[in-house]
This record gives sequence, structure tokens and C-alpha cells, in this order.
Amino acid sequence: MAERVRPVAVTLVVSLLLLGLGFVTSPAGAKEVHPEWGSTSAPDGVLKRGCKSYSYSYALTPPKGDWALETFIVGPKGKRLASGAFMVNLDKLADTATYRLCKPTTRPGTFKIKAKVSVLDGDELTEGWLPITRFRLRAPS
Repeated sequence: MAERVRPVAVTLVVSLLLLGLGFVTSPAGAKEVHPEWGSTSAPDGVLKRGCKSYSYSYALTPPKGDWALETFIVGPKGKRLASGAFMVNLDKLADTATYRLCKPTTRPGTFKIKAKVSVLDGDELTEGWLPITRFRLRAPS
């Protein structure tokens, strides 16, 4: 029985995340920040010529339940540039991921990683944000 319940719970989390993506752009959908749930990080670097992949890391200690993490890379002028999604049974609680940027459409400056955690425990959904990570990508010398 438990083998059948877990895929249903994971499907429900994914569905709720897809429905909840609208909250990312809406101030009314803002949730509390929970530093105790984890963090993200990215190294400062150089915005390379052409289209290149860049890395970032996340580490989670979510509340009890089936978790999902959505990450959003935001550029210097607030432009949403990339995103990622990670979830229980498919991804690790701590890992490194990549995103892709193209220099012709991205300017150097301070970038942000916004990360939303959703946890489904039984029929209770809990959501919150990790602290924002800031990092710099500078122009090549």
C-alpha cells in the first residue's frame, strides 16, 4: 500500500508546485523565509562569451514530509533568467545544479537565487522561501 501512496503524494506535490508557480511573480503570494530549511549558494565569476553553463548549490533540511524545491535565477535588473526543480525520491537533499546564460542577452552585475520549498505531510502543504543568495558575474577583463 505504501508503494502506491508515495507516487500519489509526489504527483500531488508536483501538481501543487505547477499551480503555485504564479505565486513567484505575485507579491501577494509571498511566504515566510525559513533559513532553518536550508540554503543556496553560487560563486562569483565572469559572464563568459556566448552561452555557457554556471553552477549553484543547494542544501535542505526540510520539515517532515515529501519536499520539493524550486529555484529561480534572477538577473541584475530583476529579469527571471533560469529555474530548476528538485524533489524527494528524485534528488538529493544537497547537490549542485547548473543553469545556462547567454552573454548577448544578459548583463554583468549582481544576480540572485530565490528558492521556494514546498512540503506535503499527509494532506497538509507547507511552503516557504530560503534566504536569497546574491552573487556577482562580472564582465570579462
